[in-house]
Amino acid sequence: MDKVNNEWLEKIIVCPDCGGQLIVSNTCIDCAVCNFSDATMRDLRPQRKRTLNIELTHAQRSDPEEVLRSVTTTRPPITYEGPTPIRDSRELMSVISEHLPAPARVLDLGCGPRDQQIPVEHLGHSYIGVDYTSTHANFLADAHALPFRSNSFQCVLSYAVLEHLHNPFIAITEIQRILCEDGIYVGTVSQGEPFHQSYFHHTAWGLISLLASTQNLTLIRLWAANDTLRALSRMGRYSRVIRTLLRYLDVANVSLPFLTPRKMQWPNKDREVDAIYRAGSIAFVVVKRET
Repeated sequence: MDKVNNEWLEKIIVCPDCGGQLIVSNTCIDCAVCNFSDATMRDLRPQRKRTLNIELTHAQRSDPEEVLRSVTTTRPPITYEGPTPIRDSRELMSVISEHLPAPARVLDLGCGPRDQQIPVEHLGHSYIGVDYTSTHANFLADAHALPFRSNSFQCVLSYAVLEHLHNPFIAITEIQRILCEDGIYVGTVSQGEPFHQSYFHHTAWGLISLLASTQNLTLIRLWAANDTLRALSRMGRYSRVIRTLLRYLDVANVSLPFLTPRKMQWPNKDREVDAIYRAGSIAFVVVKRET
């Protein structure tokens, strides 16, 4: 158990198997309802199989193209001036700073190296990082059965996580559950990036559909985080020569817009949506609004 955050964590953690109250002692975490027990003080992944019943909105709320036209698609201005983590999240931190007054509780879902803790705490927020396997995480947890009470966090951050989940529809209901009203969900998800231990890459339409399956999550901003050519040059399983050529193509694509003169005449909105269609990964801001 994280000693710094021990007091507020004990109030919000629950059993991942049954949702019951967890009792934290000096040597163990035990469920007061079922047989869940963890002597490591940090492994809150489910210990038994269970049948899940989730509610999904069946009808598509609106056409994905209409959604893209209605939400903000510009890249957010970088206002964050704090320390930069291993994975550059200055845009996301700028968005969090804009939408989330400090202090607030932020869950880093799929935290990996837990590099986002420093910028989140720099903004004045309390941080907790969970991951299914990372040894750096505060807790080991499953995104499909988050061990937290409903309405526990003002912000959920997931940096390149959704594509790694075997059932994002279950995970998104969990994110919705643990978010407070008016809380935000920010992050990135792979679209055109190559396979990297991933299950479901999300197109913009796919992300819109995923959010439309929930009752209370509304997309308010979507933008291209990077281009597919750049992603292929860095992550593709190609030879060094091919990756170098892809990198040059990416530079040419950015530096020589006159190669597609018709696009130079497009309105900014059309060019922003076009960049999303070509994106290796897309970034998003989602808000929870009670209906």
